[in-house]
Amino acid sequence: MPVKTMRHRAAHRFVTIFLVALVVSYGSCIFAQQTDNNAQLDIFVFNQEDHGGNKIQNEEMLYVGARASAKLKVNKVLTIRPTISGALLYAGGKPDVPSTITNATTTSASQRSSNRAGGKSDYTPVTTSMGFDIKPIGSDWTLSPGAFFSWQDNYVSRGLDFSASVELFNGNFIPSFSYGFRWDSLTAGKLGLSGIFGVMGEEGEDGEGGEGEEDEGEGDPTVERAPPINQIDTRWTHNFQFGFTQILSPEWRLNASVQYTLQHGSLSAPNAVLTLYDQNKVPVLFANEKLPNVRNRLQFNTRVRFSPLTGWGIGADHSFYIDDWGIMNAAIEPQVDGYFVPEVALWRAWYRYSYQWGTRFHRGHPTHEYRYQTDDADLLTFSTHSGGALFFFRLARWGELDWNLRVSGYAFSRSDHILGYGGLVGIEFDW
Repeated sequence: MPVKTMRHRAAHRFVTIFLVALVVSYGSCIFAQQTDNNAQLDIFVFNQEDHGGNKIQNEEMLYVGARASAKLKVNKVLTIRPTISGALLYAGGKPDVPSTITNATTTSASQRSSNRAGGKSDYTPVTTSMGFDIKPIGSDWTLSPGAFFSWQDNYVSRGLDFSASVELFNGNFIPSFSYGFRWDSLTAGKLGLSGIFGVMGEEGEDGEGGEGEEDEGEGDPTVERAPPINQIDTRWTHNFQFGFTQILSPEWRLNASVQYTLQHGSLSAPNAVLTLYDQNKVPVLFANEKLPNVRNRLQFNTRVRFSPLTGWGIGADHSFYIDDWGIMNAAIEPQVDGYFVPEVALWRAWYRYSYQWGTRFHRGHPTHEYRYQTDDADLLTFSTHSGGALFFFRLARWGELDWNLRVSGYAFSRSDHILGYGGLVGIEFDW
């Protein structure tokens, strides 16, 4: 029988990576002139395929959507930055459950993971945010508060953001600080309107937030009772970042930052399952994913840019993070940009390699349950090759209004045979 294994965590992670890669990190900010006002409209598509070795789990998804954003200078002190996006998310594939799994239709885990025939789920995520840049007259400080909201059928995220930066030494050294807070509600079923406020059927966890000792063999997955399908689980995320930008010379620029992230609450996906095996490594049972209620993560980032000629540049990004689930990740990303026609047709290309050491809560062929256990592919060990290109064209100018076109593409391939690719077409107006 088919099983649905839509993962809130996995889907949101790769959609976020894709949007950051195509909309933010390699968006118009690279080539656009510094103007007081800007408006953008992007249409994007991202497809993820799963050709991995775990036939029971499936990480396939298709994400199609549009995003509108603007930067509007209200007066000499205040600039506002509204954004809104909407999409269709088709998640989950059609994996086959072996007939040897005896509780495929009787356990709470399997019932929640196969509640739709065909193993697929459709979602309609909508995200909006509003940011403010406040720079008092005569001050070198910029203060940027903001608010964030995202909704889809089984997941709601709300948040507040704040950042501050100051220009020192004639703007050659810019230290910065940022803080972001997210309050997420997620469920194995569907959220109604009341779920926006996180109040539908809320029930507490077991209160154990640390890692503790594993209870080997505890729990029988054939009689395990999971929360009701309409229960809302809650998680909170706090993200702190300190960094700086240093202009070393007209050609050289350095960025560095350190980031600490704390998550607590329900960190397991409500409908995630894992497989238990017998002594001959034959799959025999389903069990629910169980993860600690607290996660601490520390990340370091550096970026170096060298621009020897106007319109040409090379650079490299590096990141490393570690958390208390035993996960480590290191990545390096060289990039190069130039032009076909100066100030009219420009391009950028990049490549990224990363390697992740997976969590200790995963075991290859577990024969019994543990206190913490997962089969989430994004928490395991794998390497990733990814890359992309952005093309930027200045199409026309009407008085003070510039009309620009952006076309970009992105793809990645993981060592566990999960791959993805996507593209974006965007127009923007500067004035």
